[in-house]
Amino acid sequence: MNPLQLLLMMAVLGAGFLLILIFFGTEIWGRVFLFQRKRRLVKLARYNPRNIWRRARKKSVFVVTLTTVRDFVLTLQLSLSLAETLAGALNQAALQFGGRGDFGQRLTTRVRSQLQVEPERVIEALAIDFNDEHLGELAERLEMAHEGGLSYAEAVNLTLDDIEEEIRVQVEKEIERAPVMLTIPMIIGVFFSALALLGFPLLVVMFTTVGQTTQ
Repeated sequence: MNPLQLLLMMAVLGAGFLLILIFFGTEIWGRVFLFQRKRRLVKLARYNPRNIWRRARKKSVFVVTLTTVRDFVLTLQLSLSLAETLAGALNQAALQFGGRGDFGQRLTTRVRSQLQVEPERVIEALAIDFNDEHLGELAERLEMAHEGGLSYAEAVNLTLDDIEEEIRVQVEKEIERAPVMLTIPMIIGVFFSALALLGFPLLVVMFTTVGQTTQ
């Protein structure tokens, strides 16, 4: 095998390596992009027109996770199941979530300032503070319960069902993505190993041949 043939073979291998690297690199970054979707959505939420207006008015923009909302609604459900009033359930939630970041601080503030006026307004204010659709739906259902359309327990149960369904869907999506995310690194690892095993002897032969030709 002359040097020209070796160079041609190395060029073909390099081109194939580059194409595969581009393909798998694009796939990997696409998957990473999907996994970072939640974090990006949280950041993009800061540019929501409502949040921009809040910043313009020098009001803080708060972020709450779905699991925190789930835990909060679950606390309300447990308190209401023990024959607590909505005001009592909110007081209990404020005590439990007091040290839980921005959500606990805003909940405590809203309970202190609005609980005596109307308990339903606490949830409505939290929904506005965090721009959360589940808290907004809960506020609407509690308003219906206040007007006699359904009970407070039913309103809380419906919201909790919606949140748990969304969490279940998210978990199923992550489980479906997991095999793909694990397969791609495995394929790349095998490819790089095979390329090293095939390419190193060719490089040795090429340099040896070039050295002999030069001599």
